[in-house]
Amino acid sequence: MTQMTLKTDFRAEERKNRIIRGLMNNIVWVIFVALMIIFSVFIEGFFSFENYRNILYHSVFIGILAIAETIVLISGHMDLSVESIAAGAAIIAVWLAGASQGTSGLQLDTGLTFVIILLLGALVGAFNAFFIVKLRLDSFLVTLATFVMIRGLAVVITKGIGMTDLPDAFRFVDTIKIFAIPLMVFILILLYIVFELMLRNTQFGKHIYILGGNVDAAYNFGINVKGSLFRVFILSGVIAAVTGWLMAARVNGANAGIGSGFIFEVLAAVVIGGVALRGGVGSLVGVFAGTLILGAIHNAINITAISPYYTTLIRGGLILVAISLDSLKRMFR
Repeated sequence: MTQMTLKTDFRAEERKNRIIRGLMNNIVWVIFVALMIIFSVFIEGFFSFENYRNILYHSVFIGILAIAETIVLISGHMDLSVESIAAGAAIIAVWLAGASQGTSGLQLDTGLTFVIILLLGALVGAFNAFFIVKLRLDSFLVTLATFVMIRGLAVVITKGIGMTDLPDAFRFVDTIKIFAIPLMVFILILLYIVFELMLRNTQFGKHIYILGGNVDAAYNFGINVKGSLFRVFILSGVIAAVTGWLMAARVNGANAGIGSGFIFEVLAAVVIGGVALRGGVGSLVGVFAGTLILGAIHNAINITAISPYYTTLIRGGLILVAISLDSLKRMFR
């Protein structure tokens, strides 16, 4: 009778722990839903299809860059250069496609331009990986240096003058709408689905988690650690370059300051979404929610005409909450 009671108590405790773990792992979605309900009740005009569409539309750039940052963070590293890679890709794409400082640019085919900026994104990713993997330098410092260099190069290329007037073929991702929703919103969602499936269901994705969780275990499993990290940073560079393309398409041009400050938004979305800065933990499902939370807060501030300076304060508070929740999740594990 005592053993049966102990088994029953043990099963009840296990069920309770599973429920708590499930809640903790999805707490970011609970926060998002709660915020949406609160904003919809107390902010006039927030609860509408147009407004929700705007939240998604204005979350595209941060959301896609957050995919790149998530993959790198899960592998146990950090990539601060994603913002500047996107900016550099936007500037080069605009120049290649035909717009420049009062000139015609190169006027290359739109498809060829897209391929070139993807290759440039991959090249910068490989550049980062060389110093991090081959020379064993700290990823934070290497990508910070890359960030600064590309921003400086952007000023040199543009000479501080904005480039505008892109061909229609370049801007189709922003001009085409499906059910009144811009195509780039569907691109955002598609990329999250594709890369979440990659992380969860492919050998490469599983290797990324192992690398971030325990690099010694990765060596013991026979994983090509250096090769995998090279692919991680190259992939990050390619995703950032895609973001640059979308940025240029939306604003119909580019300048040296395009996307400035995005890296802070990206890191906030990733941390709020539950990705551990130490590596090995996180999912794009949570990061997507973190991106939407930031988008909803920005949107609410714009509607209520509150000073945008409060955004930074709120973002910092959310990051602190996210770090605390991450600590609690580790305790339950």
